Amino acid sequence: MMKCLVTGGSGFLGTNLIHELVKIGWNVKAIVRPNSNIEYIKSLPIEIIYGDIANRKDIENAVVGCEIVFHVAGDTSFWKKNFKKQHVINTEVPSIIAEACIKNKVKRLIHTSTVDALGYNPTGLATERWGYYNFANMDYNYADTKREGEKKLIKYNSKDLEIIIIYPGSMIGPYDFTFQYGRLFFDIQSGKIFGAPAGGASFCHVTQVALAHINAATRGIPGEGYICAGTNITYSKLFEQISSKLKKENPKFIFPKWLLVTYGYIEQALSCFSGRAPEIDPGNARYMSIKAWYDSSKAIKNIDYQIVPVENMINDAYNWYVENNFIKA
Repeated sequence: MMKCLVTGGSGFLGTNLIHELVKIGWNVKAIVRPNSNIEYIKSLPIEIIYGDIANRKDIENAVVGCEIVFHVAGDTSFWKKNFKKQHVINTEVPSIIAEACIKNKVKRLIHTSTVDALGYNPTGLATERWGYYNFANMDYNYADTKREGEKKLIKYNSKDLEIIIIYPGSMIGPYDFTFQYGRLFFDIQSGKIFGAPAGGASFCHVTQVALAHINAATRGIPGEGYICAGTNITYSKLFEQISSKLKKENPKFIFPKWLLVTYGYIEQALSCFSGRAPEIDPGNARYMSIKAWYDSSKAIKNIDYQIVPVENMINDAYNWYVENNFIKA
Protein backbone atom coordinates (compact mmCIF):
# COMPACT_ATOMS: atom_id res chain seq x y z
CA MET A 1 0.00 0.00 0.00
CA MET A 2 1.44 3.36 -1.09
CA LYS A 3 1.41 6.18 1.43
CA CYS A 4 0.94 9.68 0.07
CA LEU A 5 0.20 13.27 0.95
CA VAL A 6 -2.22 15.47 -0.99
CA THR A 7 -1.97 19.25 -0.67
CA GLY A 8 -5.11 21.14 -1.60
CA GLY A 9 -7.16 18.12 -0.56
CA SER A 10 -10.20 20.27 0.18
CA GLY A 11 -10.26 21.74 -3.34
CA PHE A 12 -12.00 20.63 -6.53
CA LEU A 13 -9.21 18.51 -8.01
CA GLY A 14 -7.80 17.51 -4.62
CA THR A 15 -11.13 16.07 -3.47
CA ASN A 16 -11.49 14.07 -6.68
CA LEU A 17 -7.91 12.81 -6.35
CA ILE A 18 -8.44 11.69 -2.75
CA HIS A 19 -11.58 9.77 -3.69
CA GLU A 20 -9.71 7.95 -6.47
CA LEU A 21 -6.74 7.18 -4.21
CA VAL A 22 -9.03 5.71 -1.54
CA LYS A 23 -10.75 3.53 -4.17
CA ILE A 24 -7.44 1.86 -5.05
CA GLY A 25 -6.41 1.41 -1.42
CA TRP A 26 -3.68 4.01 -0.97
CA ASN A 27 -2.89 5.33 2.51
CA VAL A 28 -3.77 9.01 2.19
CA LYS A 29 -2.92 12.09 4.21
CA ALA A 30 -4.35 15.48 3.25
CA ILE A 31 -3.11 18.83 4.49
CA VAL A 32 -5.78 21.54 4.55
CA ARG A 33 -6.20 24.99 6.04
CA PRO A 34 -8.02 25.13 9.42
CA ASN A 35 -11.04 26.86 7.87
CA SER A 36 -11.29 24.53 4.85
CA ASN A 37 -14.50 22.87 3.73
CA ILE A 38 -13.80 19.15 4.26
CA GLU A 39 -17.43 18.07 3.85
CA TYR A 40 -16.66 15.81 0.89
CA ILE A 41 -13.58 14.05 2.30
CA LYS A 42 -14.22 13.92 6.06
CA SER A 43 -15.99 10.56 5.95
CA LEU A 44 -13.19 8.88 3.98
CA PRO A 45 -10.55 6.66 5.67
CA ILE A 46 -7.80 9.28 5.41
CA GLU A 47 -5.72 11.36 7.80
CA ILE A 48 -6.58 15.06 7.69
CA ILE A 49 -3.84 17.42 8.83
CA TYR A 50 -4.53 21.08 9.48
CA GLY A 51 -1.69 23.34 8.50
CA ASP A 52 -0.27 26.03 6.24
CA ILE A 53 1.49 24.82 3.10
CA ALA A 54 3.63 27.97 3.15
CA ASN A 55 4.96 26.99 6.58
CA ARG A 56 8.05 24.80 6.30
CA LYS A 57 7.48 23.06 9.60
CA ASP A 58 3.87 22.20 8.75
CA ILE A 59 4.91 20.71 5.41
CA GLU A 60 7.87 18.83 6.85
CA ASN A 61 5.62 17.26 9.48
CA ALA A 62 2.99 16.39 6.87
CA VAL A 63 5.31 14.57 4.45
CA VAL A 64 6.84 12.28 7.10
CA GLY A 65 6.46 8.64 6.11
CA CYS A 66 5.16 9.39 2.61
CA GLU A 67 6.48 7.81 -0.57
CA ILE A 68 4.55 10.14 -2.91
CA VAL A 69 3.43 13.75 -2.55
CA PHE A 70 0.72 15.20 -4.79
CA HIS A 71 1.07 18.98 -4.70
CA VAL A 72 -2.36 19.97 -5.97
CA ALA A 73 -2.88 23.19 -3.99
CA GLY A 74 -2.77 26.47 -5.87
CA ASP A 75 -4.25 29.95 -5.80
CA THR A 76 -6.48 30.65 -8.81
CA SER A 77 -7.65 34.10 -7.70
CA PHE A 78 -7.85 37.00 -10.13
CA TRP A 79 -8.49 39.60 -7.44
CA LYS A 80 -5.57 42.03 -7.37
CA LYS A 81 -5.91 42.29 -3.59
CA ASN A 82 -4.80 38.62 -3.38
CA PHE A 83 -1.90 38.75 -5.85
CA LYS A 84 0.78 38.94 -3.15
CA LYS A 85 -0.61 35.83 -1.47
CA GLN A 86 -1.02 34.18 -4.86
CA HIS A 87 2.64 34.77 -5.63
CA VAL A 88 3.65 33.02 -2.40
CA ILE A 89 1.35 30.02 -2.92
CA ASN A 90 2.08 29.48 -6.60
CA THR A 91 5.72 30.56 -6.80
CA GLU A 92 7.38 29.89 -3.44
CA VAL A 93 5.44 26.97 -1.96
CA PRO A 94 6.41 24.36 -4.62
CA SER A 95 10.09 24.79 -3.66
CA ILE A 96 9.25 24.59 0.05
CA ILE A 97 7.46 21.30 -0.59
CA ALA A 98 10.33 19.93 -2.69
CA GLU A 99 12.82 20.71 0.06
CA ALA A 100 10.60 19.03 2.65
CA CYS A 101 10.32 15.98 0.39
CA ILE A 102 14.09 15.71 -0.01
CA LYS A 103 14.63 16.12 3.71
CA ASN A 104 12.18 13.31 4.46
CA LYS A 105 13.27 11.02 1.60
CA VAL A 106 10.01 11.18 -0.36
CA LYS A 107 10.45 9.32 -3.67
CA ARG A 108 8.24 11.31 -6.00
CA LEU A 109 6.52 14.68 -6.17
CA ILE A 110 3.63 15.08 -8.61
CA HIS A 111 3.07 18.78 -9.17
CA THR A 112 -0.20 20.17 -10.50
CA SER A 113 0.57 23.01 -12.87
CA THR A 114 -1.79 24.33 -15.58
CA VAL A 115 -1.75 24.45 -19.36
CA ASP A 116 -1.69 28.22 -18.93
CA ALA A 117 1.90 27.97 -17.67
CA LEU A 118 2.94 26.82 -21.16
CA GLY A 119 1.50 29.73 -23.13
CA TYR A 120 -0.69 29.01 -26.15
CA ASN A 121 -0.32 28.34 -29.87
CA PRO A 122 -2.30 31.01 -31.77
CA THR A 123 -2.41 28.89 -34.93
CA GLY A 124 -3.07 25.43 -33.54
CA LEU A 125 -2.46 23.13 -30.60
CA ALA A 126 0.28 23.67 -28.03
CA THR A 127 2.23 20.68 -26.73
CA GLU A 128 4.51 20.31 -23.72
CA ARG A 129 7.34 21.51 -25.98
CA TRP A 130 5.63 24.77 -26.92
CA GLY A 131 8.39 27.27 -26.20
CA TYR A 132 6.76 30.68 -26.40
CA TYR A 133 5.10 31.93 -23.23
CA ASN A 134 2.78 34.50 -24.81
CA PHE A 135 0.71 35.20 -21.70
CA ALA A 136 3.57 37.41 -20.48
CA ASN A 137 2.64 41.10 -20.20
CA MET A 138 -1.06 40.15 -20.31
CA ASP A 139 -1.42 40.82 -16.58
CA TYR A 140 -2.64 37.25 -16.15
CA ASN A 141 -1.18 36.77 -12.70
CA TYR A 142 -2.33 33.18 -12.19
CA ALA A 143 -0.45 31.88 -15.24
CA ASP A 144 2.60 34.05 -14.52
CA THR A 145 2.94 32.77 -10.95
CA LYS A 146 2.29 29.12 -11.82
CA ARG A 147 4.94 29.26 -14.54
CA GLU A 148 7.49 30.89 -12.25
CA GLY A 149 6.85 28.36 -9.48
CA GLU A 150 7.22 25.43 -11.87
CA LYS A 151 10.52 26.75 -13.26
CA LYS A 152 11.89 26.92 -9.70
CA LEU A 153 10.51 23.51 -8.78
CA ILE A 154 11.87 21.49 -11.70
CA LYS A 155 15.44 22.35 -10.62
CA TYR A 156 14.93 19.97 -7.69
CA ASN A 157 14.36 16.99 -9.98
CA SER A 158 17.15 14.51 -9.25
CA LYS A 159 17.86 11.02 -7.97
CA ASP A 160 16.87 12.32 -4.53
CA LEU A 161 13.44 13.50 -5.66
CA GLU A 162 11.69 12.60 -8.91
CA ILE A 163 9.40 15.41 -10.03
CA ILE A 164 6.61 15.03 -12.59
CA ILE A 165 4.38 17.84 -13.82
CA ILE A 166 0.69 17.59 -14.75
CA TYR A 167 -0.79 20.38 -16.89
CA PRO A 168 -4.60 20.25 -16.53
CA GLY A 169 -6.90 22.13 -18.86
CA SER A 170 -10.20 23.66 -17.72
CA MET A 171 -11.75 21.04 -15.45
CA ILE A 172 -15.44 20.16 -15.20
CA GLY A 173 -17.03 17.36 -13.18
CA PRO A 174 -18.19 16.18 -9.74
CA TYR A 175 -17.23 17.62 -6.34
CA ASP A 176 -17.16 21.16 -7.74
CA PHE A 177 -18.26 22.66 -4.43
CA THR A 178 -15.77 25.50 -4.97
CA PHE A 179 -17.79 26.33 -8.10
CA GLN A 180 -14.98 26.42 -10.66
CA TYR A 181 -17.60 26.09 -13.38
CA GLY A 182 -20.54 25.68 -11.04
CA ARG A 183 -21.08 29.42 -10.99
CA LEU A 184 -21.54 29.31 -14.76
CA PHE A 185 -24.22 26.63 -14.42
CA PHE A 186 -26.00 28.67 -11.75
CA ASP A 187 -25.83 31.94 -13.66
CA ILE A 188 -27.10 30.39 -16.89
CA GLN A 189 -29.95 28.74 -15.01
CA SER A 190 -30.94 32.04 -13.39
CA GLY A 191 -30.64 33.99 -16.65
CA LYS A 192 -27.80 36.23 -15.44
CA ILE A 193 -25.58 35.58 -18.46
CA PHE A 194 -26.37 37.04 -21.87
CA GLY A 195 -23.07 36.48 -23.66
CA ALA A 196 -19.86 34.48 -23.86
CA PRO A 197 -16.20 35.51 -24.17
CA ALA A 198 -14.78 35.39 -27.69
CA GLY A 199 -12.10 32.82 -26.93
CA GLY A 200 -12.00 29.13 -26.18
CA ALA A 201 -10.27 26.61 -23.96
CA SER A 202 -9.38 22.94 -23.63
CA PHE A 203 -11.90 21.24 -21.33
CA CYS A 204 -11.26 18.06 -19.38
CA HIS A 205 -13.06 15.78 -16.94
CA VAL A 206 -11.71 16.30 -13.42
CA THR A 207 -11.87 12.59 -12.58
CA GLN A 208 -9.61 11.74 -15.52
CA VAL A 209 -7.15 14.44 -14.45
CA ALA A 210 -7.11 12.90 -10.96
CA LEU A 211 -6.44 9.43 -12.40
CA ALA A 212 -3.64 10.88 -14.53
CA HIS A 213 -1.96 12.12 -11.34
CA ILE A 214 -2.03 8.60 -9.92
CA ASN A 215 -0.69 7.08 -13.14
CA ALA A 216 2.05 9.71 -13.25
CA ALA A 217 3.04 8.70 -9.72
CA THR A 218 3.53 5.08 -10.75
CA ARG A 219 4.73 5.30 -14.36
CA GLY A 220 5.51 8.92 -15.26
CA ILE A 221 9.02 9.84 -16.38
CA PRO A 222 10.92 12.04 -13.90
CA GLY A 223 11.45 15.58 -15.13
CA GLU A 224 8.66 15.27 -17.70
CA GLY A 225 5.36 17.11 -17.97
CA TYR A 226 2.01 15.83 -19.27
CA ILE A 227 -0.81 17.93 -20.69
CA CYS A 228 -4.15 16.61 -19.43
CA ALA A 229 -6.54 18.77 -21.40
CA GLY A 230 -9.10 17.51 -23.87
CA THR A 231 -11.86 18.87 -26.03
CA ASN A 232 -10.90 22.21 -27.56
CA ILE A 233 -14.02 24.34 -27.97
CA THR A 234 -15.08 27.96 -27.76
CA TYR A 235 -16.73 29.36 -24.65
CA SER A 236 -19.74 30.09 -26.82
CA LYS A 237 -20.10 26.39 -27.66
CA LEU A 238 -19.61 25.43 -24.01
CA PHE A 239 -22.30 27.90 -22.90
CA GLU A 240 -24.61 26.47 -25.56
CA GLN A 241 -24.17 22.92 -24.29
CA ILE A 242 -24.67 23.91 -20.64
CA SER A 243 -27.78 25.91 -21.60
CA SER A 244 -29.15 22.89 -23.45
CA LYS A 245 -28.60 20.68 -20.39
CA LEU A 246 -30.36 23.20 -18.16
CA LYS A 247 -33.13 23.71 -20.75
CA LYS A 248 -32.41 27.43 -20.78
CA GLU A 249 -32.01 29.89 -23.62
CA ASN A 250 -28.46 30.01 -24.91
CA PRO A 251 -26.71 33.40 -24.34
CA LYS A 252 -25.78 34.13 -27.96
CA PHE A 253 -23.93 37.45 -27.64
CA ILE A 254 -20.14 37.21 -28.10
CA PHE A 255 -18.16 39.75 -26.07
CA PRO A 256 -15.46 41.37 -28.20
CA LYS A 257 -12.11 41.51 -26.46
CA TRP A 258 -12.13 45.30 -25.97
CA LEU A 259 -15.53 45.17 -24.25
CA LEU A 260 -14.64 42.25 -21.96
CA VAL A 261 -11.33 43.88 -20.96
CA THR A 262 -13.13 47.16 -20.28
CA TYR A 263 -15.60 45.30 -18.10
CA GLY A 264 -12.64 43.71 -16.31
CA TYR A 265 -11.21 47.12 -15.46
CA ILE A 266 -14.61 48.29 -14.20
CA GLU A 267 -14.99 45.19 -12.03
CA GLN A 268 -11.46 45.61 -10.69
CA ALA A 269 -12.12 49.25 -9.76
CA LEU A 270 -15.46 48.46 -8.12
CA SER A 271 -13.87 45.71 -6.02
CA CYS A 272 -11.69 48.34 -4.33
CA PHE A 273 -14.83 49.96 -2.92
CA SER A 274 -17.12 46.95 -2.47
CA GLY A 275 -14.58 44.67 -0.79
CA ARG A 276 -15.87 41.82 -2.97
CA ALA A 277 -13.85 39.88 -5.50
CA PRO A 278 -14.43 41.00 -9.11
CA GLU A 279 -16.28 38.68 -11.46
CA ILE A 280 -13.39 39.11 -13.88
CA ASP A 281 -10.23 41.23 -14.07
CA PRO A 282 -8.45 42.65 -17.16
CA GLY A 283 -5.87 39.86 -17.31
CA ASN A 284 -8.51 37.14 -17.12
CA ALA A 285 -10.59 39.01 -19.72
CA ARG A 286 -7.64 39.03 -22.13
CA TYR A 287 -7.05 35.33 -21.48
CA MET A 288 -10.68 34.43 -22.16
CA SER A 289 -10.59 36.35 -25.44
CA ILE A 290 -8.07 34.00 -27.07
CA LYS A 291 -8.37 30.36 -28.17
CA ALA A 292 -5.93 28.46 -25.94
CA TRP A 293 -6.03 24.88 -27.21
CA TYR A 294 -3.79 21.95 -26.31
CA ASP A 295 -2.67 18.49 -27.38
CA SER A 296 -2.94 15.70 -24.77
CA SER A 297 -1.36 12.97 -26.94
CA LYS A 298 1.66 12.47 -24.68
CA ALA A 299 -0.47 11.89 -21.57
CA ILE A 300 -2.79 9.57 -23.49
CA LYS A 301 0.16 7.46 -24.65
CA ASN A 302 2.26 7.41 -21.49
CA ILE A 303 -0.06 7.67 -18.49
CA ASP A 304 -3.36 6.39 -19.93
CA TYR A 305 -5.07 9.74 -19.79
CA GLN A 306 -8.62 9.67 -21.15
CA ILE A 307 -10.39 12.49 -22.99
CA VAL A 308 -14.09 12.69 -22.19
CA PRO A 309 -16.69 14.41 -24.41
CA VAL A 310 -17.79 17.78 -23.07
CA GLU A 311 -21.40 16.56 -22.95
CA ASN A 312 -20.37 13.83 -20.49
CA MET A 313 -18.43 16.30 -18.31
CA ILE A 314 -21.45 18.58 -18.19
CA ASN A 315 -23.77 15.67 -17.34
CA ASP A 316 -21.53 14.46 -14.51
CA ALA A 317 -21.17 17.96 -13.07
CA TYR A 318 -24.92 18.62 -13.40
CA ASN A 319 -25.83 15.34 -11.70
CA TRP A 320 -23.50 16.12 -8.80
CA TYR A 321 -24.97 19.64 -8.39
CA VAL A 322 -28.48 18.16 -8.36
CA GLU A 323 -27.60 15.36 -5.92
CA ASN A 324 -26.06 17.89 -3.55
CA ASN A 325 -28.88 20.42 -3.82
CA PHE A 326 -26.97 23.14 -5.63
CA ILE A 327 -29.30 22.93 -8.66
CA LYS A 328 -32.94 21.89 -8.89
CA ALA A 329 -33.56 19.39 -11.69
